[in-house]
Amino acid sequence: MKYLTLIIAGAALLSACTSEKKNTTPAAANATVATEQFTLSTTIAAQAGVAQGHATMHTFNSVVKANGQLRVLPQSEAEVASPIGANIKQILVVEGQHVSKGQTLAIVGHPDLLELQGRYLSASSRMSYVAKEYQRQKQLYASKIGAGKDFQQITSEYRQLQSELRITAQQLQLLGISPQAVKAGRTVSTIAIKAPIAGSVQTISAQTGQYADPQSALFTLVNTDHIYADILVFENHLPQVQPGSTVTLTAKTIEGSMTGTVATVGKMFDTQSRAVHVRVNITSNRNRLIPGTYVTANISGSKVSRLAVPTDAIASDGDRQYVFLAQRKNDQLIFTPREVHTGVSENGFCEITGGLSAAENIASSGAYTLMSEWKKADAAQ
Repeated sequence: MKYLTLIIAGAALLSACTSEKKNTTPAAANATVATEQFTLSTTIAAQAGVAQGHATMHTFNSVVKANGQLRVLPQSEAEVASPIGANIKQILVVEGQHVSKGQTLAIVGHPDLLELQGRYLSASSRMSYVAKEYQRQKQLYASKIGAGKDFQQITSEYRQLQSELRITAQQLQLLGISPQAVKAGRTVSTIAIKAPIAGSVQTISAQTGQYADPQSALFTLVNTDHIYADILVFENHLPQVQPGSTVTLTAKTIEGSMTGTVATVGKMFDTQSRAVHVRVNITSNRNRLIPGTYVTANISGSKVSRLAVPTDAIASDGDRQYVFLAQRKNDQLIFTPREVHTGVSENGFCEITGGLSAAENIASSGAYTLMSEWKKADAAQ
């Protein structure tokens, strides 16, 4: 009876183990595990251009990345208004047109123009008499013949007319009207609104017949000959940015890249961003630059020494970068993919910021060939 019990228990245990094995085997068969290593013969690796080496210290020009906008100098932008309240008679330019300094933008007219010229003519005519009378009274007073009261009165009138002539003449000149022409009888009923700078007409806020208020801009002119990039650099990067540093600029609206140099580094922090304004003079690809365009800047800083590998030692797979550790065994090379973090690339070398040490042996070239072999080995498993 005792032996029979042991036999039954053993049979039950064997049955349970067999059942558990049958349940777990299919799950294990369906599992997919990526290949971590693959092997190539030294001959095939050499034919594929795969060499071996180590990460080494390499000198890079540090790069400061920053953002900013294209701007123009204050003297290269102008808002043009009528010098006097007047009605617009004619508009002579269109948006986008290039104009020269002094070129007529519009013609305006108003009765006040004739009234101002009339005041100047009246004062000028009156001065002809008063000046002679002043000289006569002055001589009489000097000879103690004339009364002092008469001399004082004519002197006061003479001084007042001088001031009125001077003021009205200056007003006429500001409006572009010649006082000499007015004195000669050549009065005008309209004046020209002229461009104070050379540049392109950006906006026109005028219509024929409308009343032009001296406080309201009718035209906006911009001269892009001296356009520059205003870049905001944060305080932790300021020590790397110096006047004369080379800058590469890119923008979504500009084909290709632009180059420039740092002209000035600001001395005050922007209160909101805690960044400093850096002015960059653009030296190439200046065609069709538009003020206000947002740009990205790569500013070359001081030289730094960083761990790096040849660019041919790195292969990308999506947004990940890999190098391949290499180990020789007889006439075979065993490669192990290693994900790394990279920094700047320069002169055929790429900075390694993490994932690899200088002591590890790697494939220093042929990385994309090895990436292909790795994919094949992974697919075959």
